[in-house]
Amino acid sequence: MNLTELFAKPDPAFAAAVTRLLERFHRTDDSEAPYRRDRFCQQLDDPCMPENGMDPQAYLTRLEQLIPGVSHLASRHYMGHMTAPLPAFTGELARLLVMLNQNPMKMESSRLLSFLEREVLAKLHRLVYQAPDDFYQSQMHAKDAALGVMTSGGTIANVTALWLARNHAVGDNLFHLVEQGYRGAVILGSRLMHYSFDKGMDLLGLGAASVRRLETDADNRLSLPALEAAIAECRAQRIKVIAIIGVAGSTDFGSVDPLPELAAIARREGIHFHVDAAWGGPTLFSPRYQPLLAGIAQADTVTLDGHKQLLIPLGTGMLLCKRPDLVMAVKREAPYAIRASSFDQGRFTLEGTRPANALYLDAAFQLLGEAGYRTLIEANYDKARRMAALIDADPAFELMSAPVMNLLSYRCLPPHLQGQPLDEAANVQINAFNVALQKAQRAEGHSFVSRTQRTLPPYGDQPLVLLRAVLLNPAIEESDIQALLADQIRLGRTIAAELFAGL
Repeated sequence: MNLTELFAKPDPAFAAAVTRLLERFHRTDDSEAPYRRDRFCQQLDDPCMPENGMDPQAYLTRLEQLIPGVSHLASRHYMGHMTAPLPAFTGELARLLVMLNQNPMKMESSRLLSFLEREVLAKLHRLVYQAPDDFYQSQMHAKDAALGVMTSGGTIANVTALWLARNHAVGDNLFHLVEQGYRGAVILGSRLMHYSFDKGMDLLGLGAASVRRLETDADNRLSLPALEAAIAECRAQRIKVIAIIGVAGSTDFGSVDPLPELAAIARREGIHFHVDAAWGGPTLFSPRYQPLLAGIAQADTVTLDGHKQLLIPLGTGMLLCKRPDLVMAVKREAPYAIRASSFDQGRFTLEGTRPANALYLDAAFQLLGEAGYRTLIEANYDKARRMAALIDADPAFELMSAPVMNLLSYRCLPPHLQGQPLDEAANVQINAFNVALQKAQRAEGHSFVSRTQRTLPPYGDQPLVLLRAVLLNPAIEESDIQALLADQIRLGRTIAAELFAGL
């Protein structure tokens, strides 16, 4: 292969072959290449790079062997994770974006796309904070300010929020804590906080132990009495609370913390209030469900994640800041790139070089519009309620939480425990049964839900294995939900016969 040919214009034959590969992939499911770790390891066990590059046709043959083994996340029978099926236009945009290879860290390496990023962030800021027109006219392209920052996902957005909160609370030198008479610093939130907060506090030098996870109420929302008690305890122990975290769409239940009350407490105590709305933020597109997020506009910072309910590719997160000057607390410069006099967004971002993924958001906003998002959100939330009704009406299942958004947790009951009182010993059996069921359904490859483990008020402190359904795919119909539940009942009969043969 002539190396210069690899950098020439795209090969139409290669592009057509990739298109055919995708079309075939979307006509199948995971049963074509069931998950077998040992087989996948054997298939990919060569640590040596080839001395000479192979012909593109030969590489296509390699792709044909690999692609069947990846997850069919766009299948309407897969309801287990928070990864959206993508609108078709994103595939063409991805090609454009990759070949443009722009870097919005710096205006010189992205030019107009730096300003597009600011405009997209302004649209999201307006969705959340609803500031007046003159605010956006003055702040959207202000030099030493930002309505938010783009990140590679919700985790980095949450870490950036903690970075901002810490620097505003005690500066970027942890010795300031000691100088102010504090013995440490913590963040407070519910036990359902995302694990990215543990990572963030670890990276900031405060340690994952400084993440204090508090009790939740019967609706899986942060307990206000528990929060007040934790604040009082921190005050007595001279521990600085640098942030209160509100969850707007927990990963297990889609639950939303009492945001107005959390905002009032944070304001009273002078504490940074961050809302992790990575999952639930787009609820704001729906007038019908928008009240679920009442109080979010009082947050100092808000995380959103594009690959979830904004339906764009992976690697696109956003942190929004209520006050545009908030980002100055983490401003950094470099003499060769992001100089003090520059307009560069890289002054405020944890990441340096990153792709210009704001283009995906711009396309989605322009092509779907608010009405498109509203239709998709409401349809998916309604599907979750229909699935909950089907589960609740079938003695083979137990609904573990009423759906708030388009997530729900439930469990399948083995035949000998259906309709029976469930004590601690029964729950041990049900846990083993649901782990085996979820693995069997995944291995079979025709349909899929994920699983989690949580304690729930009716069963005290005993951890329960829960099946977790995510109704995100617009193509899902009620018949698909019925088929998935039927798969679980069918597989469950076989599993119960094996697990409980002696009972």
